[in-house]
Amino acid sequence: MSHHAYTGSGPYCYANSFAMMMGPAAPSTAVIEFATCSPFGMQFIEKNIIFFDPFGWDPLKSFEDMLEAAGWTSKLTVGKDADDALASLKKELENGPVFVGPVEMGYLCYQPGNNGPIGADHYVVVLGIQDDMVDLHDPHGFPYASIPVSEFLTAWRTDSLGYGTSYMMRSEFKHVQSFTEEDIIRRTLPNARRWLGMESVKASDMPPSSCGNRKAAEKLAEMIQTNFHPGVKNPLIYFAVRVGARRLADGTTCLERVGLVDAAAIMAKQARLVGRLQYPLTIGDVESAVKILSELAPTYDELRDALK
Repeated sequence: MSHHAYTGSGPYCYANSFAMMMGPAAPSTAVIEFATCSPFGMQFIEKNIIFFDPFGWDPLKSFEDMLEAAGWTSKLTVGKDADDALASLKKELENGPVFVGPVEMGYLCYQPGNNGPIGADHYVVVLGIQDDMVDLHDPHGFPYASIPVSEFLTAWRTDSLGYGTSYMMRSEFKHVQSFTEEDIIRRTLPNARRWLGMESVKASDMPPSSCGNRKAAEKLAEMIQTNFHPGVKNPLIYFAVRVGARRLADGTTCLERVGLVDAAAIMAKQARLVGRLQYPLTIGDVESAVKILSELAPTYDELRDALK
């Protein structure tokens, strides 16, 4: 089966938020996501956390590299506490919108069904503050949403998230050097190789029992056969598989654009396999999911060899 590029919705919150901040000069969200290196690996973290992204990776570890590859800079501000964060946000808003996150999505109560923390990280673009309401573009499908300042500040805390520091924001985005999208893809490849090779984070810095790539796929297969409880299932079927398949599909397209046809073919296979997990995991077809994971496991070594 040949690769066919995907266009549609998906949980690309920080890529979409960066694109909004960069404006007309922004690369496509597919290239922004690729430049974060998110498609290059799989990780299993203690407490049954599984993501289809590199071992030891989280979005914050990739933003500076992505901006540099794309020829952009931004100013990072971290509030000392809620009052300091609000004052800093108001000051930065005087010069335009502000990229904010991570925030706890479960506290964004304009999203139907949200009424408390769910451990889901999210990124938004704040447009302004008026009448004690924060106006924002939420890339999860809520343009020009608004939320009381007090509730927004609660969401801006990272206590319920697995990474990040409360009250982080980026402003003063500047396009300092122009690159084509193909240039950005090529400039990202050295970082991609390091993440795929699990060289960017020391295993000793990760929680015990954490593993990546082949071992992560094998660990997930073992888990769904022995203890496939909702705490494992729900994060996979509501987020991890969806975003993982999307990242791999976009990554395939990017690799094709710069002529890396062998690597692109392997990543396309990964995209199909990860996407194919959605149905069996959702209905509880353990046997089919295990078979897919057994096919996925060796592809990480194959991709690493193709990118050498």
